[in-house]
Amino acid sequence: MAADTRTERLILTPIDSADPELVQALFEIQSDPATWTHLPDGVETDVAQSRAMAEDYARSWRDFGLGWWAIRTADRLGELAPGAIIGLGGAAVRRPDVRAWNLGYRLARDAWGHGFATEVGIAARRAAAAARPDLPVTARALTRNPASWRTLERVGLNLAWEGDDPADYPLTSGLLRRVYADREVPPELLAQLIALG
Repeated sequence: MAADTRTERLILTPIDSADPELVQALFEIQSDPATWTHLPDGVETDVAQSRAMAEDYARSWRDFGLGWWAIRTADRLGELAPGAIIGLGGAAVRRPDVRAWNLGYRLARDAWGHGFATEVGIAARRAAAAARPDLPVTARALTRNPASWRTLERVGLNLAWEGDDPADYPLTSGLLRRVYADREVPPELLAQLIALG
């Protein structure tokens, strides 16, 4: 597994699906309804869901040299001690047939309002450019979540599409969504990204 990445305020640790304590910490974030305000049906209800997600990210690390990180504080944050896991995020290739980085993040409530999502997003863009510059950095967000897409714009991604086309992911199919990218993407790839939901 790759080494940690440091930013100004964060320690970004590659997600390793074989670490049960890490998977449990991610599940605590993924199962908190507050972190799914804009997509309530996305709340994870079983740690096996977080384990499967962690396996996807670990696979991206193995196959592409980059995946999502567990986000840790470098210094104390309120009641949270240094090194506390406050979220997950980064850039990963979630499906090998979709040749693009998927940039994203999810932060625990205690970490909101500190600019950590932007900090992780910038680190993810840099890491993606170093690992596989041939792959575009993309992201998807619900239009009803303006905080998320504003973060993507601060990170340097541009709006590539907005609509409510059907998607393979039932929870977002038919919802008004946005696709962002760091460059113009071919129509075939854009169609794949739209279909992801």
